Amino acid sequence: MMHPLSMPELPSGIARVQFEPERVDYAAPEASGRQGGVQAGWPLWLATFELEKVDRDSADMWRGFIARLRGRQRLFLASDPTRLYPKAAPRGFAGMVRAGGGAFNGSAIAWAQNVDADGNADIGLTGLPEGLALSVGDFIGFKWDATGAAAGTYGRRTMARVVIPGVVSNAGAVTVGIEPPLDMLVVPAGAIAHLDRPACLMRQIPDRSSIGSIGTGGALSGAVLVAGQDLRP
Repeated sequence: MMHPLSMPELPSGIARVQFEPERVDYAAPEASGRQGGVQAGWPLWLATFELEKVDRDSADMWRGFIARLRGRQRLFLASDPTRLYPKAAPRGFAGMVRAGGGAFNGSAIAWAQNVDADGNADIGLTGLPEGLALSVGDFIGFKWDATGAAAGTYGRRTMARVVIPGVVSNAGAVTVGIEPPLDMLVVPAGAIAHLDRPACLMRQIPDRSSIGSIGTGGALSGAVLVAGQDLRP
């Protein structure tokens, strides 16, 4: 079983990024005049990475990485380079300790999702550092082992974005609103929730991607990598 590829070290030449859930919804208007919407399938992340004025060495890394993707054939781990860690801890968690004691490595001890009757989802996390703020726009990652894979390989990934913030209590717990909700038919209860470099599995969308052009000095400009999430148990 091939492990997902890793992107070149972020941001490594990325000038602009779009990292948003892509929904497939249908309009459901009523005769009364009310407008409604019906979800068709689960929302999946869609990422667009635009590269500009990439130096020669970084250009070589990107061209090699995109070649290794072989179009749609190979999976890779994608993160949003604008929010690799929470806004309150942009450089990571060095020196932080869990509320109950012990060094904090970015992973929660436990988590649970709750979805109300209107489809609003929140995630409760425990085992975090007291006072750590999770802000709107922060990501929570979830990783687990693929079926049949060795323990600790974490070949399956997904993520959710915080849309309602929260601050960790003195007991190390926090509850935040998220989008999109987690598909609990895919994400196992034993998955690890983490705040360090959340990522999801993606595949390139070749007809929307372009390798760009190389200048005479070796710099790369105008490259675009577009990829869609591959969500699997």
